[in-house]
Amino acid sequence: MYKKTTHTALLSLLSILALITACKHDEYDITRDIDTHVTLFDDELSLPIADIGPITPKQLLGDIDLGETLGELFEEDEDGYLVVETEDFIYSNPVLLVYIGLADPTRPSDVNVDDFTAAPDESLSSLSEIGLVPALQEFSLYAGNPLTEGIAFSGKISFPEGLVANTFSKETITERTDNRTFFQTSITDGKPIGNFTAEQMTLHLPSNILEKDPMGGWSSFTIGYRYKAYLALESDFPESVDIPIDNLDVPLGRYKVKEARIRTEVSNEIPLTLILDSVKVMVKEPDEEGNEQIVESEDVSVSSEITVISGSSDSPAVSPLEIVIKAGEGTIPDIAGLKLSLSVKAPVGGSDHRLNMNQAVTFNHIRATVYGGITL
Repeated sequence: MYKKTTHTALLSLLSILALITACKHDEYDITRDIDTHVTLFDDELSLPIADIGPITPKQLLGDIDLGETLGELFEEDEDGYLVVETEDFIYSNPVLLVYIGLADPTRPSDVNVDDFTAAPDESLSSLSEIGLVPALQEFSLYAGNPLTEGIAFSGKISFPEGLVANTFSKETITERTDNRTFFQTSITDGKPIGNFTAEQMTLHLPSNILEKDPMGGWSSFTIGYRYKAYLALESDFPESVDIPIDNLDVPLGRYKVKEARIRTEVSNEIPLTLILDSVKVMVKEPDEEGNEQIVESEDVSVSSEITVISGSSDSPAVSPLEIVIKAGEGTIPDIAGLKLSLSVKAPVGGSDHRLNMNQAVTFNHIRATVYGGITL
């Protein structure tokens, strides 16, 4: 499933040696009663196997069929971050209707806007049930002026519990502006902003606005808001996540190996701590019909203990990983792959905790090390 680069020159040489040892006629074999096994590399032998990855959350969610379900709760923005986004109008009215409602259209006029209350983060309540909270919230107000002359805007925007409050006094909205942002704020404390209220809103309009609308009154004055929450994991994930490392093809079975160690460096861009719970060694075996299948080996014991520290897209964290594989009865079989089971822990500290579907875990420079030599 994931990219693999295998180096086999040394193994090919060992195979040739084994073949030469086997190709002799018993009739003339003067060593028939002599042990002809040959042990090479008495100290240790280390073989490069592969680089595995990058493995992204998008791939893992796809493997466990959660991607579509979770996609109903949040979305992925253009940079790959998991977000909740909301945009809506606070006020929108055609120039013609505003013109008709003016007491004296030939003079500059003020138009009052009804107070407006909304909860842009309402969808976050369902996300909190699966442990997701906003790592960063961005809120902005914008206005549109279709006229060929500038207008101004006054009002007040406030949030509960004193998170944000701002008052505007004749904020200029230049001519022919579609959606000019005149207020924006960011909140990083992880607490949803709740309701916001826009009140005492007033448009300060020039005279003869109908004549200054290129659409003859069919354009609209608008005031709107945009809300975007970047998501992070607040609590530990309740279930372990399996990461398969397929198609390793490590041919240890033919060399009578009793113990091997798989070493790699794990590069983690995801702002989550990963704890390795268990490792399964996968081997190829024929099924009842003789077809090859990948199954878990029952003839080995595996020990490992590693914590992969959390990182970020800008600063990946690198952790060493060693997996010790010991033969039960006999020798270690040929290894077709590994299946890692990891606990997912919520991030800590003050770094960037935003989850990105393009962040990745990569297993670099995987090597198999054999101790005590190999026997042909």
